Amino acid sequence: MKPLIPEWALVEQKTRKKMLSTLKQILAQPNIAVDLGTANTRIYASELGKITEEPSMIRPNNRNKTTHISDEYISYLNSRLATSPLRGGVIVDIKNAINLLKPLVKQTSRGFRHPISLACAPTDTSVKERKLLGEAVLHAGVSHVAIIPEVWAAAIGAGMDVTLPRAQVIIDIGEGVTDLAVIRDGHIIHASALRTACSDLQKSLRTAVVAKHKVYLYSNEIERLTHEISSINHLQTPPHNPIQVNGIHIIKRHSVTIEVNSKDIINAMEPIVSKILRMIEFGLKKLPENASCEILESGICLTGGGALINGMDK
Repeated sequence: MKPLIPEWALVEQKTRKKMLSTLKQILAQPNIAVDLGTANTRIYASELGKITEEPSMIRPNNRNKTTHISDEYISYLNSRLATSPLRGGVIVDIKNAINLLKPLVKQTSRGFRHPISLACAPTDTSVKERKLLGEAVLHAGVSHVAIIPEVWAAAIGAGMDVTLPRAQVIIDIGEGVTDLAVIRDGHIIHASALRTACSDLQKSLRTAVVAKHKVYLYSNEIERLTHEISSINHLQTPPHNPIQVNGIHIIKRHSVTIEVNSKDIINAMEPIVSKILRMIEFGLKKLPENASCEILESGICLTGGGALINGMDK
C-alpha cells in the first residue's frame, strides 16, 4: 500500500506548484505584436489575449486647459489640434512615435522582462524607415523587435492560407498607404505600394466642400461621406442626390447644415481612387502569365480601412 500523504503536505505541495507557476509567469518573456498605423496604433499581447488600441495622435500638453473662444471655427480647430508621428504609413517624428508607443507597451507588460515584439511596415519602406520603426519600438520598452511586411500580417489576419502553391493577391488600403502583394508558397513574389490611401480621400473631400461651400466639415461627417458613397463604380450612373452634412462655415464662423451633391463628392474622390487603381493595374500587369491565370481563379482579398468603403470592391 502507498503511504498516505498528510493533508497539510498536499496543501503545501499545491501552494508550491502555484508559486512556481506564478514565478514562471513573472520571469517569462512576453510576446507582443505592434501595428503602428497612420490612423490607429494597436498592440496585441499574446499572454493577455487582448488588443490595446489608440489613435496615432499626440495632442499638445495644454489640451486640458479651458479656453473661452467665441469663434466656433477656431474653437473646433483647436479641439482637433494634434500631431501625428506617421505619414504615409511610416514614421516622420520618432520622438512622438516613442511617446505614443510607451504607454501602450506598458499596458501589455507583465513581470520584470521586457517583451519581444513583432512589428509591420509597408512593402516599399526604405532601410532608414524600417530602422526608425525598430528604434521607436525598442525605445518604447521592448527588448527585441522583428519587422515584417504589413500585407503579410494582413493576409494571415484575413484568413488567407499563405502556404498555397497558387498565386493569391491581397490589397491593403490603410489610412496612409495602399499596399499590394502577390503571395505564393509562403513567399511574397511581387509587391507594390503607393503612399495614397483613405486619408487622401478624406482630404480631397474636405477641400472640395470648403472650395464650393466655404464649410469645414466635421471629421465624423467626412468619414460618413467617404464610407457612404458607393458610386465610385464606373459601371453605374448614380442619381446625383443631395446629402445633408454638418460643419462650420469658415466665413460666418458658426455651425451650419448644408446639402452637398453626390456628384461633387464622387468627383472629389475619383482622382484618388483612380491613382490607387492605376498602381494596382500596373502591379498586376507585371506578373508572369501563369500567376495571372491563378489570380483569376483565386480572386483578390481586400483589407484595411479602405475595404470598408462601400463600392471599393467594385
